Amino acid sequence: MTARWMTRAAFLAAMTATALLASAPLAHAARNNEAEAYVQANASQALASLSPNAPSQQFYQLMTRFSDMPRIANFVLGRYGSQLRGDATLRAEWTQAFQDYSIAVYQARLDRFSGASIRVTGSVERVAGSDVIVVSEITPRGGGRATPVQWRILKQGNVWKVVDVSLVLEGNEIWLAQQQQRDFLAALEQNNGNIRALISTVRQSTASLRQRTARG
Repeated sequence: MTARWMTRAAFLAAMTATALLASAPLAHAARNNEAEAYVQANASQALASLSPNAPSQQFYQLMTRFSDMPRIANFVLGRYGSQLRGDATLRAEWTQAFQDYSIAVYQARLDRFSGASIRVTGSVERVAGSDVIVVSEITPRGGGRATPVQWRILKQGNVWKVVDVSLVLEGNEIWLAQQQQRDFLAALEQNNGNIRALISTVRQSTASLRQRTARG
């Protein structure tokens, strides 16, 4: 796995199935105003933190609060996530490595929207009051064509957290966590399920993404 985090072939192969999975249960679902307000406020802060005058650490901290990184980190391992249950050290190492990587991916993909504005346009409930896909669009600073972005968020207690984001890449929509799961499962199948070897690869990819983002 490289810093590209998906090949074009893998992307195209996953696109149709992912889109169907994401949209099929939503045809007659209700909107959730609370979820929409949560995304509007937090995504706006995250985009504002991409300003050249704001430190990247601010974006990192915002995304850590905005997203349920431990849940996503376990999800992307698929069946191999069972290894984390009895090994607290491995679980901590993987969660931190994945969090660093995932936020680096978000920053690399969203960096071009520095100074942009986001507008929530709707939402659909997968599970009433607790599992919602919020639909938004990001408009570049100075105007131009808006880019659609969807946020899947879950509520536990009184707290909402993002668990997946769909972006339009090369003219097509992709749900990042679902694609990451495919990529990581492929890597683990090739290395006999060695999560520590995957951690090493992910850390290398994170460093490469950060260097690329810093160069602009």
